[in-house]
Amino acid sequence: MSYRFLTAILSVVMLPSLALAQDGPQNLEYYPTSITRGEIIAEMRHFTFALGVRCEHCHERNENGRGFDFASDGNPNKEKARVMLFMTDAINSQFLPDLSDRDDPPVEVTCKTCHRGTLKPRLLWQEMVMTTHEEGVDAAVEHFNQLREDYDNAGAYDFREQEMNVVGEELAAEGHHEDAIVIFRLNADRFPESALPWAGMGESYEALGQMDEAIEAYEKALELNPNQGFLVRKLEELKGE
Repeated sequence: MSYRFLTAILSVVMLPSLALAQDGPQNLEYYPTSITRGEIIAEMRHFTFALGVRCEHCHERNENGRGFDFASDGNPNKEKARVMLFMTDAINSQFLPDLSDRDDPPVEVTCKTCHRGTLKPRLLWQEMVMTTHEEGVDAAVEHFNQLREDYDNAGAYDFREQEMNVVGEELAAEGHHEDAIVIFRLNADRFPESALPWAGMGESYEALGQMDEAIEAYEKALELNPNQGFLVRKLEELKGE
């Protein structure tokens, strides 16, 4: 079990004792004033699992460092949470009802619909491109491996082949061909029967003027999938045939 999910479970265990430190729910803007302590604790548990966070993500600690001041608005994440709650309500009450032939009972959006156990509901390719821009492609590869370890069976990220091919395509479109090659090669190692990563590598090698490497990559792609006429033509062009 990863550390991230262990802390989420521990936070659920801790929530009741922390919430009981106050007389009852206070400073409510989204929830009705009639909500009970038990009901609000259940809601907080939902956030804990949906975002993989603990109480301190939205709440300030008491001045003595023990427990939390749940009524305080000092932590800006608390207001963000309110905005997200009102947004979710608007989707479920104003927009989804306009769909025809909805299921009965209807499917509704929840926090977990987007977050799926992550604080920032980014797609894997977005996470990877952002990390490459900010920290470099080697750090992005390391981040990818850590995400797989933490979330591979959690459904938080799409670890299928196409998601990482998109990362390579995005980097190539931005002119970062050397980084794109690293990503495509990572995907080629993970999906050795797929021609797409090799075709992507070939395009980036070609853009870098490394024609021998481009030819090798295109030939590998064609070997894996012979039904790619454009690669046959590309190879004929590069070899001057």
